[in-house]
Amino acid sequence: MDLGLAGKNVIVTAGSGGLGFYIAKAYAEEGASVTVSARNPGRLAEAVDRIRTETGGIIHSVVADMTDADAVGALIDQVEDQHGSIDVLVSNSGGASTAPFVEMTDDLWRDAAETKIIPQIRAARLVFRKMVARGVGGRIIFMAGTHGRQPHAHAITAGYCNAALQNVNKALSEDGGPHNILSNVINPGPFETERMVYLAQEKARDDDISLDQAIAELTSETVLKRYGKPEELANVAVFLGSARASYITGATFDIDGGQVKTI
Repeated sequence: MDLGLAGKNVIVTAGSGGLGFYIAKAYAEEGASVTVSARNPGRLAEAVDRIRTETGGIIHSVVADMTDADAVGALIDQVEDQHGSIDVLVSNSGGASTAPFVEMTDDLWRDAAETKIIPQIRAARLVFRKMVARGVGGRIIFMAGTHGRQPHAHAITAGYCNAALQNVNKALSEDGGPHNILSNVINPGPFETERMVYLAQEKARDDDISLDQAIAELTSETVLKRYGKPEELANVAVFLGSARASYITGATFDIDGGQVKTI
């Protein structure tokens, strides 16, 4: 199936590792011109070199810390100036730190928002403006997580951030509709990433169990009884950014092996 992504200009923020890396790689495989941002120059360079080697695709990099408003603005301006109008934004960010509820200070709650909610909204706002000005539509994809729909005490900040992003996405789809700017949310469940290692460690600490037990419990929440492979999520992210997803907006996609039990 031709997804119509060849030559499209795509930004994947926080894409030097984890799910962001695999999403950027998948877009490159489809022939898009992909710019990956991250705050660690060395890690970003390694990621871009790997994607270029493995796909032969068009891949660029811009060092940018998503928590720095000026850096995000410069990233988006640079991409447009050097590579043309932006067709797809995958608004990704780092995960929020967590702790048991009684240990969560006001500063930790604020830090969670500054780490995950505000950076993704900021990037979407700046790209949305450019898409409206261009007048031919576009795609915005927020990366949230299933804890926004199925909360866990050991990931309480993740849940609050993810729920906020889902709410913003639904509202943004109304603004974007008249301009054919489609926005959607992907909620990753448990995947084989560094983030899941961290959450499993936190669960093991909070529940006073071994790391292996924590991993077993996390995977047992899924219908498929395993962690997902990052490529399995990247396939969805690429589809949502494509011409084939032209009637999908304001939607939330739980890519979680059946973890979320609500409907």
